[in-house]
Order: sequence, then structure tokens, then C-alpha cells
Amino acid sequence: MACDAKYCLVDPASLISIACLIKRRWVLSAAFIAMSLALIQGNLFKYQSRVLFQFGTDITIKARVDSYFKKITHGYEVEATVLTINDQKISLFLRPKVLLRSPSALGPGAFVTASVSVNRISGMLNNAGFDREKYLFSKGIVANVTLPAKNHTIVVSRPHWRATFHDVVRNETQKSRFQGLYLALIFGDRSELTNEMRRQLQYSGLSHLIAISGLHVGIVFALGYAIASIFFTFTKVLFPPKTRAWLTLYGWPLCLLSGFLIALLYCALGYFAISTVRALIMLVVISGLLLWQARVHRITIILLASSTVLTLVPFSAASLSFWLSFSAVTLLVITHAWLATRQNVVLQVLSLHLVLSLCFIPIVGYLFQGLSLIGALYNVLFVAWFSVCIVPLSLVAALLAAVSTCSDWLWRLLDIALTPLELAIGFAPLFWLDIGVGDLALLLPLVVLVLLYRWLSRQALYTLALITILIRLGMERESDISVQFFDVGHGLAVAIIQGDEAVIYDTGSANDNFSMVDTVVTPNLIAAGVEHVDGLILSHGDNDHAGGELALRNRWHPTWIRRPEGDTTSTQCVRGTYWRWKALEFKVLWPPKRVSRAYNPHSCVVLVTFEKGNQSKRLLLTGDIEKVSEILLARHLEPLSIDVMSVPHHGSSTSSSSFLHRTINAKNVVASTRFQSRWALPSPRVRAQYQQNGSTWFETGVDGQVIFDFSGQEISVSTTRTEYLDPWYRQMLRSRVE
Repeated sequence: MACDAKYCLVDPASLISIACLIKRRWVLSAAFIAMSLALIQGNLFKYQSRVLFQFGTDITIKARVDSYFKKITHGYEVEATVLTINDQKISLFLRPKVLLRSPSALGPGAFVTASVSVNRISGMLNNAGFDREKYLFSKGIVANVTLPAKNHTIVVSRPHWRATFHDVVRNETQKSRFQGLYLALIFGDRSELTNEMRRQLQYSGLSHLIAISGLHVGIVFALGYAIASIFFTFTKVLFPPKTRAWLTLYGWPLCLLSGFLIALLYCALGYFAISTVRALIMLVVISGLLLWQARVHRITIILLASSTVLTLVPFSAASLSFWLSFSAVTLLVITHAWLATRQNVVLQVLSLHLVLSLCFIPIVGYLFQGLSLIGALYNVLFVAWFSVCIVPLSLVAALLAAVSTCSDWLWRLLDIALTPLELAIGFAPLFWLDIGVGDLALLLPLVVLVLLYRWLSRQALYTLALITILIRLGMERESDISVQFFDVGHGLAVAIIQGDEAVIYDTGSANDNFSMVDTVVTPNLIAAGVEHVDGLILSHGDNDHAGGELALRNRWHPTWIRRPEGDTTSTQCVRGTYWRWKALEFKVLWPPKRVSRAYNPHSCVVLVTFEKGNQSKRLLLTGDIEKVSEILLARHLEPLSIDVMSVPHHGSSTSSSSFLHRTINAKNVVASTRFQSRWALPSPRVRAQYQQNGSTWFETGVDGQVIFDFSGQEISVSTTRTEYLDPWYRQMLRSRVE
């Protein structure tokens, strides 16, 4: 392993050599060195993956737990570093970082020796929503490792100061309704935050307050600096004159060092999350410039800090938090310089928050498909409150709990101090505004208009406003149809969108703490500009198709719901049922009658027809029908030419029979699958049969979200994954293609 490792340094070493030869060209030299360090990081990531997989997928490892555990659907999840594989030690820089899944909770710092199965990292990829692959890549994680429940496992839990400290705070706050907030603020452990609390914090624009980030590290640094400064101020009188003179001269560097060390300790509590490492690097850069007494423009400092971060931690560029953090800092510097002429400090602060909120409208709207109408007010009130009161007191309470048993009064005081936050964010959902792509196209120029109105002429303002309105009107396509197959893993969720309304066919899976509707369907509907879900069709009752029904009903309140099961006739989905929705005609082809509980063979098969002029397009949604159902269905059908069709039962060999192929000729087929699922779907034979019949094959597990736009005589197809545009890390994580 060590022999291979040296080759990852060849290209970077070449660049550094070139940089050294470029005399008096310090900018080019710095660029070459930065590129070299980034190449080293990339090559190390590649070799860490190679080291892990070279022994196969069933191996014996010894690993060290490097995070607090997170409860998942089946067991627990932690980050871990692999130290040995099959009793072979791994050199320090080649040790892979993995996501370890265990049937039992593992404490921070524990050493685990066990036979495990290693799997590639894969996630769902849609136009909107959480990108798991990018997130794990930004943290340097190369694979998933699973600890089987029945295998022999040795866990050595050595005393670890983080784990001990964490347990103390957890026990002290056990009765507090704000325990999740305390653990998040002190340790970066958000596992105890309720879904409702997360939702309210997002809707209020305050999510950044409970993730250890540059703000919190800056607060702790300032706290450490202030404590050291006060200490030196009041103790100087105890020292002889020479020492006092020395402290006067070098006291502030010692204060800087004290603040940095306390900030370093705080970051260690959170296992040096990427966001805290970025903040530490920025503190080092700024402190170095202060000690050097360099006269540098504020923007230059930001550029230097960001360049240093991207050089030392290049994968952080894949993290949204990096761009949000540095955008916020840049805007703070620019707006502070602009507003510094104002004499009233309160007015300065309010203006600063207002300008920041305006500037972040397009960014927040794009990332979260919405924004808080009173987010600026929330931030004005609670950023200051957390900076001055909550964060310092939380750390003091935690330290007091670690060394004594009399911290209860301080936790109770903190509970009282957090009560205004609890009351305020309860109203946040009322002021949350969903934003689609079309809305962003309107908002971005409007923000520019508001910020630059003083410098633009009246004619320029009118012209920009007119162009904005024309662009927004041009994005309206009321007569066009968009059919979107969401990437929901093993399951099915399809949206038929016309204008700002939609009909949903199946919802994907859900459990007590998770729903595909919340994480995939809703963000993508909002991004597509959907304001109302008119109807919901549930093919059958299995969780991977209908699990998100409750979440969709609560969020979108569909006017009608149709299914092939139940007792009512108003929502029946049986053969012969027919209805129109806007420009679309829906016709149910299967099942022949309603059942009390619909399983795969009873799936509701719907033919959707879109007619425009003398042209018609057809969409066939098949649920999980199986061969027997297909045979019976074919008896009642004339041969059909279909433009887009969902592959029955995710491409299982129990479906897509020859009877179906003889009756239906589909130009485009989509199998909704999970990448490399344990069911090994779709069947290679089924895929080959469709392709032999001339169908263009799409697979959500491979292609991501698949979108068909029906416009006139043409059908345009787009997917979120393409062979040529996929970033290199996706190909390596999913398929180990280098």
C-alpha cells in the first residue's frame, strides 16, 4: 500500500518543481503550489478508495469511531477511520474514512474490529433536494461499511474525553426540552433535534444558528480573547516592571493565541467538522496578518482566506456551506464599508441585516425552494441573542457540569433564555414563501434593482424591470406538459405537471422519521413552479409506492385521490374509469374491480393522453403489475403505441412479459430503481428485451431524475446524471471509475 501511495505525489511534485523555477512570479508560484496540494488531496482520496476495495467487499477491519452516533431506520450510523484491513496496517495518509452502520450505538473514540461488508456510496439525484454523494464527498468519506447484526464484533470503548463530556451534558439536559439545541451548539450533534424543530428553524431562516460554523467559532474565539485580555489587564500589577512592559508589548498576541486555542478546543468537540476547519483557517490567516501588521484590503483578506481553505481542504468546494459562509462574510465586509458612514449604530446593524437578507434571497430561494418573509427580523433578534447569551452560557454550563454537580440552575436559566426563540419560530411556517425557478428569475433582477437604484438612471431601471417581466412571462408554458420521474430509490413517484398544477402518481416510501415526499417530491415540485397538486393516484398500497400519502396530503392537500382499494366509489381507480384534467385525458386500464387491499397484481394502470392540434402523446403508468395481470390486461387492449412508459415492478423478471411487449410498443421506458439495490433490479433480461424492441431505456438509479417535456410534436428528455457532465467524484464513488 505504501508503495502505491508515492505515485499520488508525482504530478503535484512536478507542479511544485515548476513553481520553484518561476522566479519573481510569486502569484504563479502560489497558484502552482495550490494546484499541487489540491492534486495531492484528490490522489489521496482515490488511493484511499482503492485501498479499501482491493480486498473485496467482505473484509475484516479495525476502525476508530470519529463522530457521535446518529439513529437511522435500521440501527445507527457513525463516521469512522479504517486502521487495518484483514490484519494489514494502513499507512496514516491512506486510511479511508467510511460511513459505518451498526446495529448498536458506538461511542466516540471506540475501536471496532469486525467482519463487514463494504458498499459504494450512492445517493438519489434530482434537480432539487439533498445531494448525498456531494455531501459525503465534501467530508472525505469513500464508502459505506455495514456491521452485520449476527457477526462477531469486538468493540473496545476506551475512555475518551469527548464521549465523557458529551455524556455529562446529555445527562444534565435530559429533562430539558431544548436538549437537542444544547447538543447541537456544544458538540455539533444534531441527532436529538426533532423534525418539527428543524422545520421551524428552516422556515425562520435560523438553521445556521444550530450548526457549528464560523459564527460559533468566531464567538468562542472572541470569548477566549476577551477572557485573556481581562486576565492580563488585572494581573499585570502583580508582575515586576519589566514583565509588565513585556505584557504590554506582547499581551495582545497572547490574547490572540488564547482565543485561537479555545476556538481549537471548541472545534475538537465537534470532531473538526469541515465548517469549523474553514473557520480556523480563516482565523489563522487574519491573526497572521494582524501579527505581521500587514496593510491589506478587506476583500484581499477574504480572497486570501478562501484560497487557503480551498488549497488545504479542496473538497470543501463541494459543500454548499462553504459558499454560503464566504458569501456572507464578503457581503458583510462590503455592506459594512458602505454603511460605516452612518452615525447611528442601531441603524447600521438594522441596515446591515436588511441588505444581507436581500442579497441572500436568490441564494436561499435556490437552495431551499423558499424564503422566510421575516427572516431578517428573526436574524436581527436571535443572532445577537445567541452571540451574547446562548452560546457563551451553554459552554459555561457544560464546563460547570463537567467539574461539579451544581449546573442545574444554569441549564434552567438557559431554558428560560431560549423560550422566546421557541415561541417566535412557532409562527415561522406562516411566513414561509415557496419559490420556484420562475420566481427566482423574477427575484434576482429585483434584488439588483433595489440594491443599485441609487446608481442606475431611471431609464436603466425601467429597462431592467421590463426585461425581468418579459423573461418571467416567457417562462410560462401553460399548454405544455412535463412528466417527471423522480429518483426515489426503490419506489416510484411521478409528477405530471401542467402550468402551476400537478397530478402525482405514487409517492415513494416513508417511515416514522422520513418521507420521500418531504425530501424529494416537494422540493422538486416547488422548483418546477408547482403551486397546487390537483390529484393523487396511488397504484397500490405498498410502502415504496404509497408510503408518502399522508405527507403529501398534509403538505399539498390534493383535491382528489384515486386508488384501486377501499370501499368508496368517489375515488375508484378501476378499469373503465375515465376523467379529464386540463389538457389531459386519463383512462384506467387495470384492475377490473376494486379490492379491499391492493397488492402488486392489483396496481392501478393509467393511460394518459395529451392532444394538441392533430398530434397526441401517450403516457402509460403501470405500478407493479405482474405477468398474470399483464396477460389479462392484454386481452382487453388493442395494440398501443406509447411515447413514455413506466417499467412494471421496477424491471423485475416477474413482470414485462412477452404479452405486454406484443401489445404495447413504447418509445421511452423508465425503470424506477435504486442503484445496486439488494433486489438486483432491474433484471438484465428485462432491460435487454425493451432495448431489442427499440425502446430507449432510462433508469432512475443510473440516470437520476428523468424529465419528459411534451411540447407540440416533440418530446425532449433530460436527466440529472449524464455520462459526460457527471463530476469525477460521482463516478468514482458509485462505480470506482477513476
